[in-house]
Amino acid sequence: MRRRVIVSVVLLGALLSACSRSTSKSATTPSSTNQPPVIKLGTGVDDTTVKVGVLMIDYSCIPRAAYDHARPEQQQIFQLYIDYINKHGGAGGRQIVPVYKSYCPLNNTEELTACTSLTEDEHVFATVGFFYDPSGDAQLCFTKKHKSPIIADSITQELVSKAPSGLMVSPDITPDRRLRVIMALLKDRHTLDGKKVAILAESTSKDRVKQIIQPALQSMGVQRGTDASIVVNNGADTSAAQQQLSSFIERWKEDGTNALVLAGDAVSSAQFVENVKKAIPDMLLVADTTGALEGGRDEQKAGVRPNPYDGIITAEGQTGVQHSQSPHGKYCHGIYKEATGRDVPSPLAVLKTPSGLVDDLYGEIEDGCLYPMMFKAIADRVGKNLNADTWANAVNNFGHIEDMSTIYASVHRGKYDADDTYGLVAYDHTIGDAGDWQQLSPVQDVGNA
Repeated sequence: MRRRVIVSVVLLGALLSACSRSTSKSATTPSSTNQPPVIKLGTGVDDTTVKVGVLMIDYSCIPRAAYDHARPEQQQIFQLYIDYINKHGGAGGRQIVPVYKSYCPLNNTEELTACTSLTEDEHVFATVGFFYDPSGDAQLCFTKKHKSPIIADSITQELVSKAPSGLMVSPDITPDRRLRVIMALLKDRHTLDGKKVAILAESTSKDRVKQIIQPALQSMGVQRGTDASIVVNNGADTSAAQQQLSSFIERWKEDGTNALVLAGDAVSSAQFVENVKKAIPDMLLVADTTGALEGGRDEQKAGVRPNPYDGIITAEGQTGVQHSQSPHGKYCHGIYKEATGRDVPSPLAVLKTPSGLVDDLYGEIEDGCLYPMMFKAIADRVGKNLNADTWANAVNNFGHIEDMSTIYASVHRGKYDADDTYGLVAYDHTIGDAGDWQQLSPVQDVGNA
């Protein structure tokens, strides 16, 4: 009897449960509670295509006296790499539809106009390429005003902090992190041991001096010379800054300073480097920018002897020759040769356009591969539900990323500058046609620096 009662209760419970489910089902007309949420696709995105802006600099508007380089094939080279991606599955399964815009970098007016055109008229999902605007207005026009992702040639940590998280990414490194890497490598290699070290900084770099350089030098325990901060105006007249520098040079002669850390692009320019090295030939210089390479090459082309940039130290990744032999270099160069039938020129060769400008074909090829491939890497991670929010989520949780310009690279929340491949280098005028970096230490993964 007990057994039958138990069985009956179980059967009754099952029956009531079935009735309840039946009633619930019949009472709920079509329910979507078990269906995946519908994700709205982003601007410029449909099931098969994604519109991507490609931002380029118009070199023809720059006075030749100020910059004698040209990139006459940049759009064609961007296109051949986009064609390659589209033929091999696209980006996140979508065909990239490029929209090209070039602008004159002499002020930010045209760059801001390009932002408006690409986002409001062309309705691109994202934009990749060259963002020159030092004020950051153009970069924030895309990311903050229009919530449109960018993959930019250079960004700063200050700029990133003003943009929505994950929408501003660079395959390069921020100036602040580069400086931290330089100082860490100098300490690790004992490069400044036995030196009396001072800092030559632009007045606009005082925060970086206080927060990064001074604490790093203190941790190395080096002797300290007199630090110099000079005001460098944006115009061509730097006579006041040169006069300030001259007074500091006299102090360095008196106190025996024989090493300088240069903070800021302007103080690494030829007019300041020449004066320092002329007055104190054995002064060791450490630059916080790889722009010193162009300074050395310009002096070499001008026939300046001795070249004041010889021996200037900074941090850099692989040399151009090393990169050409790397898996990423061979991959990108192979695509170019397959599409054009032409070999990629040596990074040490100096090519000329018919008008006599330096033809930066090697740089065009490197960048033409780099930016579309990084866009593809992130879009592949996002998958079919591509919009600004899913893009930002993918970036914030990415980790290691394939950066075609380097070996080690990563992006994640709070770190949106990908390049993690650095060692110490020094300029040597005897390498190649115009000089190049000589490695002082092997490259390493500096992702945590």
